[in-house]
Amino acid sequence: MSDKISNQNKARNTHNCIFSNEKDNMGHQPEFDYFKALLVFMMVFVHFYENFSRDSITLTVEIIGFILGADGFMLLMGIGMKYSRHQELSNYISRGINLITKGQVSNLLRYALPNIIAWKTTGNKIFISRALVFLQPDILTFAGISFLFLALLKKIKLSDNFILCISIIMNIIGFILYKIIKQPESFLMKQLMGYFILTDTEASFPLCSYFIFVAFGYRLGEIYQKISNKDKFYNRIIFFFLPLTIFYIYIRINYNFIILPDFGYDEDYSLFPVPDAINACMESIVIISLLYKIGKIFQGKVPYYIKHLSKNVNKYYIIHYILLLQLTTFLRATKGDSFPSKMQYPTLYGFAILIMTKITIDLNDKYIHFTLTNLKTNVKIVLYPLIWIVTIISVCYIYPKVETYTTFWNNYLYEE
Repeated sequence: MSDKISNQNKARNTHNCIFSNEKDNMGHQPEFDYFKALLVFMMVFVHFYENFSRDSITLTVEIIGFILGADGFMLLMGIGMKYSRHQELSNYISRGINLITKGQVSNLLRYALPNIIAWKTTGNKIFISRALVFLQPDILTFAGISFLFLALLKKIKLSDNFILCISIIMNIIGFILYKIIKQPESFLMKQLMGYFILTDTEASFPLCSYFIFVAFGYRLGEIYQKISNKDKFYNRIIFFFLPLTIFYIYIRINYNFIILPDFGYDEDYSLFPVPDAINACMESIVIISLLYKIGKIFQGKVPYYIKHLSKNVNKYYIIHYILLLQLTTFLRATKGDSFPSKMQYPTLYGFAILIMTKITIDLNDKYIHFTLTNLKTNVKIVLYPLIWIVTIISVCYIYPKVETYTTFWNNYLYEE
């Protein structure tokens, strides 16, 4: 009798409390699927508008992309790391190497290859300059480096809270170094530094700036696992953090702070100083909370297309960007740099790219079944070094021919 009363009290306490002492929330989290799908959808349209439109809504789309951007993906990646059944260091190292290699293959196919062809075809040296962008630390490259770095931190048995503190310190150090250090003259040296801190090269995702999102997600994953009452948890998140994040964004857009870069622009996106990073994490949690509420309409069942977007995040990223940038390079080579800005109905073309990406993924999954990750080990041993040999050969071929280095700092020398 006493055991029955004890169990009833425990159930009542669990219902009233937000968190449990046990890891009760270990299953599938549909709201993460919705958030991934939303991020993928926004990613495609932000990238399309950046390359094909100069109209009045482009800035609005880019600011929305700043709010729903790479930081959200990295926060979800951190949560996924915590939820993963594969916590061995060897698994982290393997995933890190796979992501870095995928990022470099993507860079070669969307920057080096099409721009070399355009340069050979037109003789315009701007294209050979744009080809060098393939040395950038892509978001997949950053994700891979983060796996390797987190493997190191796990190896020395640091707590989740300590890892989060390290990420905040890294962010501050990266911000200070960007402001005070004199960058080397060599573009290649600056580009290499750009993998870790922001430089005046193509360095959108430096480790010091962006690791805070992975670390925050990793810590958040531990918290999520102990949620016993999602409704109460998300209600409180919405009640407290939704007005705070809106207020913060309003202040950052309308008021200048000497120490902080302009909100939503390239410098801010790449630096992500601590205040902006913390608010971005809060934004992600608020959006996840709202999507949880919306998702309850489907009674826990995730619609097919949402699941497809969520399951194939990396594929959507790689394929849509290759299609998009190869198309962009072709049009600029044949029509001139001003052509994309004259394109009408860019949103329709964005949908077309999204549909083409899905078709490509479905055809591959049905007939070809190719992914770098699933290749046999003996094939990877040959193929992965070959990819980096091609990278080195490409650098040796392209670098001496470049007269002006193109980066997001000079808008890749595009005509307005």
